[in-house]
Amino acid sequence: MTVLDEDLVQYVQAVAQTVRDTLSEWSARPPASHEATVGELLAYAARDVASGR
Repeated sequence: MTVLDEDLVQYVQAVAQTVRDTLSEWSARPPASHEATVGELLAYAARDVASGR
């Protein structure tokens, strides 16, 4: 078994929470297309990692 670096664990947890929050928001405002869905999630994940959340 490999232990993940604590920073990596925090990034994964932040991105997972962002995905959960975004999916919840999409129930009221769904994305216009599959491409928009992927783009929005990737942008949020990049933001979370860059900000060190």
